Amino acid sequence: MIAIFAAEGVEIGAVRARMQEVVQLTEPWAVYSGSLAGGPVVLVETGVGKVAAGAAVAWAAERYHPEAAFWVGVAGALDPSLVRSTVLVARDAVQWDVDLSVFGRAAGELDTGERYIPADEALSELLLKAAGVLGYTPLFGRVVSGDQFVAQGKLADNLRAEHRAVAVDMEGAAALWTARRLSLPMALLRVITDHADTSAPGAFVRFLDEASEHMAELLEQALRHRS
Repeated sequence: MIAIFAAEGVEIGAVRARMQEVVQLTEPWAVYSGSLAGGPVVLVETGVGKVAAGAAVAWAAERYHPEAAFWVGVAGALDPSLVRSTVLVARDAVQWDVDLSVFGRAAGELDTGERYIPADEALSELLLKAAGVLGYTPLFGRVVSGDQFVAQGKLADNLRAEHRAVAVDMEGAAALWTARRLSLPMALLRVITDHADTSAPGAFVRFLDEASEHMAELLEQALRHRS
């Protein structure tokens, strides 16, 4: 079984529309079982933010024992050259709003010494290949995650410079960290909706549906390759 996680209802809806034999389960989260690309999946709507992400991944790993997982959804661009609907497969991710600098830690570095949490290489390669099949030119890079919707150009510039990151989200690093602790292979897929500046809230709302459709199409294609 494959576990698929997303924060937003629109993101979840785009994936659910491509599933077969969908059943909504009675669980603490909105959870759907069914099949996608011919294989069994469980789809979890986690809610927004790092706490929600970590809790949902830990719960689903214990509840369903998936063999692999994908975190999917949308993100804001830190690289100003990125256009809307750019497909991003995360190489790794960092919790940018973790600050233990008073103890000599670097920005985003945890007390364990972990900073940039890697995504699973094999699953990420599946996503990159699927993007190519669909005609996308995917980006493979770093995501920064924090419990703040970034809509300030100066903050976005600082995050890009500090972490050499290409996009910002609110869950990815926490999801990858939790999955890694539980030995659950996980890849992180994002599609760009905005540029993390003052226009971001409006752009996010306008392009969420479109970006979610691209994401769901790509995920389905990747699972076809996996099977």
